[in-house]
Amino acid sequence: MTARTRLQLRTLTVIVAMACLTTPLFNWLTTGEPESALQGVLDGFIIATTVGGYLIFVRDGVLRGWMRRWRFTPSLLLNSAVLATIFLVGRGLGQVISAGDPAEFAESFRDDHIVYAALFFVGLSVILIFVVQMNRMIGPNVLRYFVMGSYHRPRDENRVFLFLDLEGSTHLAEELGSSRYYALLRRFVDDLTAPVLEACGQIYQYAGDEVLVTWSEEDALEDGNCVRCYFDILDAIDAAAPAYQRDFGTLPRVRAGVHGGRVIAGELGDIKQEIVYVGDALNVTARLEDYAKREKLGLVVSDELLARLELPPGLVAEPRGHIEVRGRRAGLAVSHVSRARTAPVLGAGGRRAASP
Repeated sequence: MTARTRLQLRTLTVIVAMACLTTPLFNWLTTGEPESALQGVLDGFIIATTVGGYLIFVRDGVLRGWMRRWRFTPSLLLNSAVLATIFLVGRGLGQVISAGDPAEFAESFRDDHIVYAALFFVGLSVILIFVVQMNRMIGPNVLRYFVMGSYHRPRDENRVFLFLDLEGSTHLAEELGSSRYYALLRRFVDDLTAPVLEACGQIYQYAGDEVLVTWSEEDALEDGNCVRCYFDILDAIDAAAPAYQRDFGTLPRVRAGVHGGRVIAGELGDIKQEIVYVGDALNVTARLEDYAKREKLGLVVSDELLARLELPPGLVAEPRGHIEVRGRRAGLAVSHVSRARTAPVLGAGGRRAASP
């Protein structure tokens, strides 16, 4: 099971649990019959599982590319029609199962309680869609952090950062034009998401043609996740090479820097809030990314982090000496991490490129 699937199933579980807890209470309050709570559990389970499955696995899964082409109003109408159908069919099935009589399916549409149930479903659907959409907009863990108030008060954390840069973005934008370049950037971000999830990382920010990934120190060091992630991204791009060549006539090439350290994490902003990390670790990671671009290297890692990290099999570190880092008196020792020469040193597209 992939990390994306585990994340989707976790979201679905939350949705179903919320429906199974609230629907029985709603039935009891609106009918005055305690036994209707059991029917509420059954209806809530059937409808929430189907609605959540559609939103997570269908709308935002297999049909994601197709749904992206729809404007807001047509998309809203289509999804509303699908959800209404799911509600009516799911409620009817719940009645059939509890009564053991197929005739109850038609009776469920004439039930006086259906009006109250429909209003309740609309309200619950709005909440479910909000949760799913917010998970996509700000990240699944970030929404949980806000709800739980994890960073309401700033706190110290040890974190590791991976800064990824799409090489030659200015040239690509001129060559492809704004619209096609944006499509390339979107494809690139989509393709790197699965490797980040599989490496237990979180996408912290998108900054133009840069992607900032972060881990807790424990997750970053486990199995060399913070380093392995970069090479898994190269492999994902390589696997999609025919599609990139067909649609854009080029392949994305990626430079990156990795470093970790102590940061302050907290909620920042007034009319627009974010969970932000502040500290020297981010400044150093940005410098490593700049160094990788300047020296035409693939992945540059600080020796401070390498000393605590066991490289995954097949990867080697080549010392590059010390580089100057703004704000630090002493230079920073860094290394270039690449695939061992006994195995192919692959850049994007499987080429023996300067970004192994």
